Amino acid sequence: MIIIVCAVTVKLLLFTDNKNAEQKEEDLKEAMSTEQHPEITEGSETFAIFGVDSQSNQIGKGTRSDSIMVANVNHETKEIKVASIYRDTYVDIDGHGLDKITHAHSYGGPVLAMDTLNRNFDLDIDKYITVNFGNVAEVVDDIGGIELDITSSEVKYINKYIDEINKVDKTNSAHITAAGTQKVDGTQAVAYSRIRYTAGGDYKRAERQRTVLFKIFEAAKKQSTAKLLKIVDKMMGQIGTNYSSGEVIEVLSYLAKYNMEETKGFPNKLWGGTIGGTWYAVPVTLESNAEALHKYLFDGDAYEPSNRVKEISSEIEQVASTPNEELE
Repeated sequence: MIIIVCAVTVKLLLFTDNKNAEQKEEDLKEAMSTEQHPEITEGSETFAIFGVDSQSNQIGKGTRSDSIMVANVNHETKEIKVASIYRDTYVDIDGHGLDKITHAHSYGGPVLAMDTLNRNFDLDIDKYITVNFGNVAEVVDDIGGIELDITSSEVKYINKYIDEINKVDKTNSAHITAAGTQKVDGTQAVAYSRIRYTAGGDYKRAERQRTVLFKIFEAAKKQSTAKLLKIVDKMMGQIGTNYSSGEVIEVLSYLAKYNMEETKGFPNKLWGGTIGGTWYAVPVTLESNAEALHKYLFDGDAYEPSNRVKEISSEIEQVASTPNEELE
């Protein structure tokens, strides 16, 4: 996330015409210094991260969000929590009825995608970052790789994805030949995040994506400002956001001091099955899953589901009322 936010800052600050290049870089370095802003000790902020996998670099309307995450930054505990919302989750999309949540981004871009998160989970998100997940490989390479614990069941599938990425990106990454903790390059990391045929299916894939995000975040915190500037300069065409430059600078001023210690996926109780020949992850119930999400993201703050969430939940219960999967 810190690399993504840096990229947004560069996009907003470096590529304007009112200063020369050297002065712009100095301004950015000063903005990135944590000493330039007073420490925030109260409150929290929540934003959405949408990951798309587009070879055409299309990251707006018309592209499904294969990865949907909600990040909450707690200024009191200095902790960042990230929740995945599974892409097949059966929810109400304004103007489209009950459908997979991944389709919201395709129907109406990040605006409708944020609205769908807010509508079904009683969130208040109005900021987003959209990143093309295919660009993650280059970021991992630029930070010197990351360490992943790869299981024997994952080794069985990862090399097919490595071959596919090598072919498309003209890379030559090696196959993973054994299970265990090991340093992987960018192609191998993206291949790992795409595995979906082991136990846990797409739910496990979302967990792998969160793991890769966590590893990148921890590695990015150790990079110098100059190194980060070089990395984010390569990401310009892959980022979409509605953060202003001032907001990005404020986020950058504290993000490196915070910890990302826990990630979870939702819905954690669901019915997985086909409806009209299409696979869905139906939350059972939407109301109880919204409660669980709030408890996790906001440290157990008192939360009562809204009437709208209760109504949507009741409608969804007509499709499935008993879970057949419970995820941790």
